[in-house]
Amino acid sequence: MKRIFRMPSMLVLVALLLAQITACNRSDSPDRLTQREQSSARASSPTERILDVPYVPTPKGVVDRMLDMAQVGSADIVYDLGCGDGRLIITAAKERGARGVGIDLNPARIIESNENATKAKVKDRVTFIQQDLFETDFSEATVLTLYLLPQVNLALRPRILTQMKPGSRVVSHDFDMKEWEPDNVSVIGNSHIYYWVVPANFSGIWNLTMNSEKGSSRYSFIIHQNFQEIEGLALSGSSQKLLKNGRVKGEILEFTVEQRVDGKVVAGKFEGRIVGNSIQGTMRRAGENEPSYAWTAERNPATARPIDGSQKEKGPERQSA
Repeated sequence: MKRIFRMPSMLVLVALLLAQITACNRSDSPDRLTQREQSSARASSPTERILDVPYVPTPKGVVDRMLDMAQVGSADIVYDLGCGDGRLIITAAKERGARGVGIDLNPARIIESNENATKAKVKDRVTFIQQDLFETDFSEATVLTLYLLPQVNLALRPRILTQMKPGSRVVSHDFDMKEWEPDNVSVIGNSHIYYWVVPANFSGIWNLTMNSEKGSSRYSFIIHQNFQEIEGLALSGSSQKLLKNGRVKGEILEFTVEQRVDGKVVAGKFEGRIVGNSIQGTMRRAGENEPSYAWTAERNPATARPIDGSQKEKGPERQSA
């Protein structure tokens, strides 16, 4: 997907300017406390120094679009980091039947969120917590929503990829995740909304077994993964073939490998679902009437690598056909 570069909306720019002005002349009222002030009792770290996020309410139309993109329903647990007045969590509970947890460091916002939840009669389905979002365990979330700042999104990115379950959905208002390309982008007015599906980690060395009419075949796969994109090699004896069109969506992996069948080069499409260090899947060659073949694979756990680009590796190069 082609990346969209743009300036933040005027509303966000104004909020940032106001945040800088009030930082020089702020009162002691809880409503004016910033993330940094409330963290001052703790030792300052690079992470804590980027938590100064101004409160800018999300328009109702954008809230609805974010929930639509994530297909939020009654089975979901929605976490909103920097929940403000709780409108997104309350809407998810009241209109979609979801359960929700809102996180905000400002105590005034938490009081306001709880009051709004009571008015909306969804207090039994929502929880609001005054907490540093970087200390929040959101591993139970099936949907994570964000309206933060670019540097905060980037600092959260490794935790999203390691803490959330594959297949969980992430939606961010106005700010993306840089190298982690969104799976979908929606525009409503001056707002851009970015959507991702958390990918499983398929990286590493896999030993694959596939059964066909000619018997059992064994391969080794070396997979490099960068967010939801994969590349790699399929090894069989002295033969090395490149994996092509590799992509991960949640727990599902797909790629193609060109194979020589009866003297012809034929593309075989592999699909599989990961469970821990095991994959079960099917392979089907190009052609309308081609049968599918079951395959399984096991990974050496020690070969798995982070998929957030933190460990740059040179991609595989084809050495022989």
